[in-house]
Amino acid sequence: MQIDLSVEEGLSQLPRAKRSICFNLLEAALEGIVNDASKWKVLLSQSQSEKSSFCDLVPASVLEKMSSFGSLSASCLHGETDPRCLLQVLRLLNRTQQVMLPLFDSQHYSIGSHMKVEESHPGGKVAFPSVVIFDAVAPYYPVHFTPPKNDPHGITRDMLQNALMSVLCERGAKYNHFNITEIDNAGGKESGEDETMITLSGRMFLERLDPPKTVMD
Repeated sequence: MQIDLSVEEGLSQLPRAKRSICFNLLEAALEGIVNDASKWKVLLSQSQSEKSSFCDLVPASVLEKMSSFGSLSASCLHGETDPRCLLQVLRLLNRTQQVMLPLFDSQHYSIGSHMKVEESHPGGKVAFPSVVIFDAVAPYYPVHFTPPKNDPHGITRDMLQNALMSVLCERGAKYNHFNITEIDNAGGKESGEDETMITLSGRMFLERLDPPKTVMD
């Protein structure tokens, strides 16, 4: 699934209400994955001979599409300034983490940068686009937003901050954060070659607490 860059460009030209409709479509697609997974799990539980879990049966081709979906969803955040749309997309990204990360983790796929499969994982493993998502949300940290007086929409700074932190901390995403380390060690990779959202966010938080010192010549 190739992401057409004109989609992102065209999205920025739409009024807020129509952008929100586009985000609704992405949310519906994501919930469709949840529903299909639930049905598949029911079928597996009814099978007497099948001992594999749903996650173990997700093919790499499907994970590639999921990775592209995550990257596309993240691209919707670039340049977004309307607090209603911003809140909607941040919640979409966190929901994407909750739904998809366990699927990548269960098959011991690398959860790192988004690249072509042949380039990033010669063995055919697919990467969840954590770096792409981080790059999209990081510019919004910390949240600088003061709601206008008599705001009828009720969007607050705390709501946006909570949604942003949910993405940066992968709230609700249940997977083994150490699988990536095990993969790197087994493959002889150098530490840090693949990044997770947790390591990226932690580094950003530390830099905020102790900014790099300017070196004078």
